[in-house]
Amino acid sequence: MRKYLYLAYDLSCICVALIAALYLRHGFPLIQEGRPEDLYLILLVTLSVGVIILPLMQTHSTMWRFTSSSELTSIMIAVALIALISNSSMFLISRLEMMPRSVPPMHWAIAVFVMCGSRLIARRIFGHTRGSKPSSKQHVIVIGATQTAELYLQFIKNIIQHPVVVEGFLDDDKRLTDWMFQKHKILGTPKDLPHIIEQLNVHGIHIKQVVLAELIDNLPKATKKLLLKMERNKQIELLHFSKYIGPQLRSRTKRAAADYYHKTSSLSHNVYEKPTGFYPYFKRLFDIVVGLALIVLLSPVMLITALLIACDIGFPLLFWQQRPGQYGKPFRLYKFRTMRKAGRKLEEDRLQHKSGDKKRTSLVGKLLRRLRLDEFPQLIHIITGSMSFVGPRPLLPDDQPPHGEVRLSIRPGVTGWAQIHGGDALTSEEKLVLDVWYIRNMSLWLDIRILLRTLVVVLKEDAQQKVKSHR
Repeated sequence: MRKYLYLAYDLSCICVALIAALYLRHGFPLIQEGRPEDLYLILLVTLSVGVIILPLMQTHSTMWRFTSSSELTSIMIAVALIALISNSSMFLISRLEMMPRSVPPMHWAIAVFVMCGSRLIARRIFGHTRGSKPSSKQHVIVIGATQTAELYLQFIKNIIQHPVVVEGFLDDDKRLTDWMFQKHKILGTPKDLPHIIEQLNVHGIHIKQVVLAELIDNLPKATKKLLLKMERNKQIELLHFSKYIGPQLRSRTKRAAADYYHKTSSLSHNVYEKPTGFYPYFKRLFDIVVGLALIVLLSPVMLITALLIACDIGFPLLFWQQRPGQYGKPFRLYKFRTMRKAGRKLEEDRLQHKSGDKKRTSLVGKLLRRLRLDEFPQLIHIITGSMSFVGPRPLLPDDQPPHGEVRLSIRPGVTGWAQIHGGDALTSEEKLVLDVWYIRNMSLWLDIRILLRTLVVVLKEDAQQKVKSHR
């Protein structure tokens, strides 16, 4: 329920920002000219586009008190797409000559300022756990200028409830002495720890805890011996932060980059075949230009599709699955929803007989699948670089062909060489052979052939479906 409230808030921000931009530019020229219906129409179109784009970018699904820079970037991109699509649609519908050209950028700036600003304020007010703070601060020294040390600094900044002051860093690399690490000075090497603690004591700063941002077994033997001796003598307390956080962090990072999420040991970028020549760069430019053009031209169709889904199936409008993309990097593949939510009986049928999916598919859903309209949200993936118009179709991890990492050498496609030579009727090994052939022979003429053949295949399947329905 809270997600829908956030979505309603974001939509109201975008609509209010549009009204504010119009007012600041010319004081509601559309109303002054006696054409308020144009204002109502552009608000309706903007609202309809926002209902599709915002859930697609997941701007309403984030926890405001933990807002990150990547989420703010998603908001900026989402608002830009909404402004672009809505204004382009209105130009095609009614050619709003009274709409000043400065309104869209003003609309974007105001909406981004309000939406991002409200999240930053929420993070500032609610982002930190509040509790009783001790009167004295805890002063520590961190050993190891590593990525784990960065994580520790974030930990004490955002999570820990009592104030911790990092007085400096120690690192085995003598060349780093006097350099700055995340605004903290590297005071020397771990061998200098007794001398540094003594110096700080003179200034009234008492160090009782030393944080290890790297594994103690990876330190030189002399350094390890010194630290353990100081701990035995109760001069310091060692906090083995890297022991409990670092290894898990590194293993999670490796798994996140794994091609099929569960075959980490056999993966290497050496199995990929990076296409050579100029065409891959032209292909990316083609995807961006044509993708933007199609979003503008097809936006009325997408709005009607979203409205049909909302009336027939309900919310959410989009369905997603995580699939391996280029080099195995996982991404969320979005489609328009074509099935209703599963009740208990349908879920049992789906698990036992796999017939529940057919029962859940509505009449509108069948129509969308037949016309491939459920694939339209993938235009956003094409523009953002997760997909291409033509390439190996992104499969679920369990459907990947054995030893088929090479098919992930390029961006996955909405259609591909395998799709026009059998598609779902092919085995995973047959798809692999066709996809590898495409990667090694990709060209502009081949992509055009695939796109044209895809249209023929869709029309042919539609004709076959009509024949079966008449029978």
